[in-house]
Amino acid sequence: IVRPIQEDKYELISGHRRKHGCEMLGYSSIPAIIRDIDRDEAIVMMVDSNYQREDILPSERAKAYKMKLEAIKRQGARNDLTSVQNGQKLAGRVSREIVAQEVGESSQQVRRFIRLTELIPELLDYVDQRRIQFTVAVEISYIDHEVQKWLYEYIRDNGMVRMNQITLLRTQLQVGAITQTKMIGILNESQPGRIP
Repeated sequence: IVRPIQEDKYELISGHRRKHGCEMLGYSSIPAIIRDIDRDEAIVMMVDSNYQREDILPSERAKAYKMKLEAIKRQGARNDLTSVQNGQKLAGRVSREIVAQEVGESSQQVRRFIRLTELIPELLDYVDQRRIQFTVAVEISYIDHEVQKWLYEYIRDNGMVRMNQITLLRTQLQVGAITQTKMIGILNESQPGRIP
């Protein structure tokens, strides 16, 4: 599925992997459905076609949900993108609830996924690699990016961090700024099974 963006130029909305496969087979042209839709409608359509894949990474899901949420918010009062597939309107619902219903997740789970977009890229990669648990990553997303860089270095050098460690770190950060050395001390002292 494509949409016109200039004369004789189109933006691919859906079918990226099929297009790539055709290119690998040497096809010089492929059939496409042309939809005359705006950017936000294209984003929603693209996200809807991609999040249904079974092999989607947490980072991909996070970015897709955020893109869809922002597109729906920009739609404002328009109703054409806020209807569920059976035609019922979601009048009065917040955008996140609309996204949640359309992707089959709870509103809270959509919020958690979107929080992952607040992680530095290195930590987001660790979530995809399962070096950081999803719920722990969500808690880390509330931490300043400078401290996230320190956390990345700590995880890289020492392995996983647990929820209790991040909870203690966040509590300390609410009291005031900390140094990297202080952060390492907090994480080391709160390791499960550590004898004081």
